[in-house]
Amino acid sequence: MVWSEEFDGQAIDRNVWTYDVGGHGFGNGQLEFNTDRPENSYLRDGSLVIEARREAYGGNAFTSARMHTRGGFAFLYGDLEARIKVPDTADGIWPAFWMLGNNFPGTEWPKCGEADILEIGGKDAIAKGLQHRQINCALHFAGVGEQKTSLVEWYDAPQDLHLDYHLYKISWTPTHMKFFLDGKEFGSWDITSPEMKEYHQPFFPILNVAVGSWPHSYTGLDTPEKISAALPARMHVDWIRLSGHPNTKVYLRGQQR
Repeated sequence: MVWSEEFDGQAIDRNVWTYDVGGHGFGNGQLEFNTDRPENSYLRDGSLVIEARREAYGGNAFTSARMHTRGGFAFLYGDLEARIKVPDTADGIWPAFWMLGNNFPGTEWPKCGEADILEIGGKDAIAKGLQHRQINCALHFAGVGEQKTSLVEWYDAPQDLHLDYHLYKISWTPTHMKFFLDGKEFGSWDITSPEMKEYHQPFFPILNVAVGSWPHSYTGLDTPEKISAALPARMHVDWIRLSGHPNTKVYLRGQQR
């Protein structure tokens, strides 16, 4: 292990974690206003809790939090794993553990590259009655001709994931990105082609709980009345740990260590 965030302190470490604050939808038509308030993110019993709430705030009908380590921690290659208990997602709650290229926002999305390690609560899962089991991993990048390209793998877990903690991991080498749930690989992509250049630079992790989206986006639920999930909805993150490979590089506050 070459880096970890154990969430064992008295308060969230603002030297590591930064917030994206706002209610503009974040490119997906999300309905929540993301805040840096202690009502929406806090430490409890050795875990980080991100809490989505149904409350009017900033012109939105919901609040939540979107946290990232840009400027505090980034890495190139390695095994990044988190122990997470997702909230009850039915219907309209969209938890995620994911990454963006460390050149964002100077390099716009998707040219910066995105890697999604965990997403749950999608509209197809809702249609199939698999809201608590169907997860996905994904890569979003500029691709051939710098046109947005998305690669997605879906997996139906053998049990409801909101009932307990589970392990979500990306194993990233110079040749592949592989994704795991509780040690079982459910997605893998070769990243050696020139069109995958985004995946050979440092990335930083992000944790958030979104509420709703445009009809064509992830949840398909685009108005507050369509959100039937029990709120508040809480995602618990016990820890995040990075294990190194021979090619791993770690960046703390912008400096390679």
